[in-house]
Amino acid sequence: MSTHGDALTAAGWHPGRDVGDLAMSAALMTAAVVPPVAGTRGWTLFPAAREALREFHGLTLSPVAAGAGVAATGCVVDPREARHALRAFRALGDTIGEDVFPLGRTDADGLMGVTESGSLLCVDHGGHWLLGDSVADGLRALTRGRAPRRIAPRRWTWAAPATHEDPLENAVRTALVGVYVLHHRQLFGARALRLTVTALRGIGAEVLDHAVPLPGGSLDELAGPLAARMRQLVDAARTPLPGCALTVTVSAPDGTAAPYSSVSCAVRVGHSAAAPTAAELSLAAGAGTALGRPWRAVHECARDLARYAGASGEAEPETT
Repeated sequence: MSTHGDALTAAGWHPGRDVGDLAMSAALMTAAVVPPVAGTRGWTLFPAAREALREFHGLTLSPVAAGAGVAATGCVVDPREARHALRAFRALGDTIGEDVFPLGRTDADGLMGVTESGSLLCVDHGGHWLLGDSVADGLRALTRGRAPRRIAPRRWTWAAPATHEDPLENAVRTALVGVYVLHHRQLFGARALRLTVTALRGIGAEVLDHAVPLPGGSLDELAGPLAARMRQLVDAARTPLPGCALTVTVSAPDGTAAPYSSVSCAVRVGHSAAAPTAAELSLAAGAGTALGRPWRAVHECARDLARYAGASGEAEPETT
C-alpha cells in the first residue's frame, strides 16, 4: 500500500501529462479488436476517451488507504486490458445513452471504461458502477476505497396525501403533480396518463389498460375532466373498482431519449385491503439515470415529490 497521499501523483501523473503517441497506439490496437458480437459495431474512440488516455495511459496505481467505504484497490490504465469487453460496454452504453470506451482493469479484475461525458465506469462480477464523474476523480476514489455508485434501476415510494374524497380523482390529482414535477425538472413533458386496473382476486389479471391524453389547460382544471373520462372507461369495461387496484402512471412520451425515457411516476390506490382509499405515490428511474445531470434531475424530482407527500426527507430508493 502506498504511503503517498495521492495515488495519481505516486504513479507518475502530473498536471499537463500527455503521452500522446503511446496512448494513441494503445487506443488503435484496442479499436482494432472487434469481438464477434452479432449486430453491433466496434469500438468508437470519442474525444473524452482520447483525452483521458493521453493524460492517464500507462499509469499503474496502488491503494493509498484501507478504504473509507469499501476496500481500496489499485488499477492499470491501459485500454488493451479491457478491449474484449465490447458486449458488456455496449450494453452499458445503451443503458446510459452514451458510448463507453475501455480504459483499463482494476486489481480486482473490474473492467474500467470512460463515457462520452468523461465519467469513469467499472463492470465487474457484482454489477455496473460509477467510480467518478471524471477519470481523475474515479481513479482516486478507487484507490482510496470511496464507495462507487451502483448503476441500477431505482424506485422511491411515499404515502400520498388525500386531496379528494373520490379515490380515482385523488389518484389523478396526485399524478398531475408528477406531471408538473417531471416537466419542471426538465425530464420530459407528459402527453397522457395511463390508467391500469388490476383485479386483486385470482392471478391478478389486468382488466383495463388505457392511455388518456392530456388536453391543454392548467393542471388544476384538468383533474375533474380526466377523472370523469377514466370513470367512463371503467364503466365501459364493466369493471367494479372495489376489489381492484387502480394505477395512474405518468410515462415519458414516445421519442424521449435515454435515459429519461426510463423515468415514470405512478399513483396506486385500492391495492391494500386494509386501507382501500390509501394512495401510494412512486417514482421509478432506470439504471441510466445514475450519472451526471440525469442523476441530479431525478433526485430533485424525488425531493419535490417527497415534500408533496409530507415526508421529512427524500426516501431511500430501492434498487433492483
